[in-house]
Amino acid sequence: MKTYKVLNHPTKELEVVKSGIAWLAIPFFPWWFLYRRLWMMFLSYMLIVLILASIDYEIYGLDGWIFNFSTKPNDLQILIFIADIVILALPAFKGNEWTITQLQKKGYKISYSVQASSKKEALQLAQTKKVNQNLNNKNKKSHKK
Repeated sequence: MKTYKVLNHPTKELEVVKSGIAWLAIPFFPWWFLYRRLWMMFLSYMLIVLILASIDYEIYGLDGWIFNFSTKPNDLQILIFIADIVILALPAFKGNEWTITQLQKKGYKISYSVQASSKKEALQLAQTKKVNQNLNNKNKKSHKK
């Protein structure tokens, strides 16, 4: 079972976002940002990737790269390589948090968390809970009258 955070909006549908690692952010790196509608993150990351590619080109040249076994890489090359790996893997570890932050900017609020095996099941559980809460609120109002 996975944990999903349920986000509620006064006028829009419920949204659920998985807690933890966004595994699809690694193999589908630039498209993942677009799918999640993280436009500024996409542009920022593309700029970072272009800068890193320029640095890599300046260090390694057109045909060189860190695993050229004819020469031993220097410390700067190893440092840049590690920075590349960290920056490219960061969306997997922070991506779901970025998605929640983006939704909160659009007026969503985290309501609660649910345990489910899939996003679809989490959404169904959240909608059922919302319907039950609405019924309870109506019943409380009718008992007060």
